[in-house]
Amino acid sequence: MMKPMSRRAVISVRCWVLFGALGLYAVHGIAAASAVPSTHQYPDFSGSWINDRGSVVHLHPSQGLLSGVYQTNLGQPDKGQKFPLTGFIQGDLIAFTVNFTGYGSMTSWAGQLSEDPNGPYIRTLWHLTRDIEDPMEEANLWRSITAGASDFRPLPNPPLPNR
Repeated sequence: MMKPMSRRAVISVRCWVLFGALGLYAVHGIAAASAVPSTHQYPDFSGSWINDRGSVVHLHPSQGLLSGVYQTNLGQPDKGQKFPLTGFIQGDLIAFTVNFTGYGSMTSWAGQLSEDPNGPYIRTLWHLTRDIEDPMEEANLWRSITAGASDFRPLPNPPLPNR
């Protein structure tokens, strides 16, 4: 008869499966992005965008891959603090993640570039996850995840980000 796994072991296995799947997705995404012919035209996500909460994202796309920085207007960080982001672009679709290093949280956005009478905008849904201390995980794990929606608009005359 097999000995049952401890709660910590089950969580550890689940984390390895999740991160393994994300790693395979990232490798596949990089391989797929590098396979895109250089003549393929992506919509212009580059530049600085501000969302409906006053946070600013500076995007630097390159052949389907995305890098940049995020300045949050919410929460504990200094409003001038810049956090690195990484993500993907496929056609007019975008997905990126920001690690709020030192604050115990990460947020991922996924959305689509569109246009209305006011000009281009990126409509997104986001998920933020906060670290929960191990003794409190069982009771509070699902409360650690917050979800919402945000629209980003081009920021006219943005300050130059420090990469």
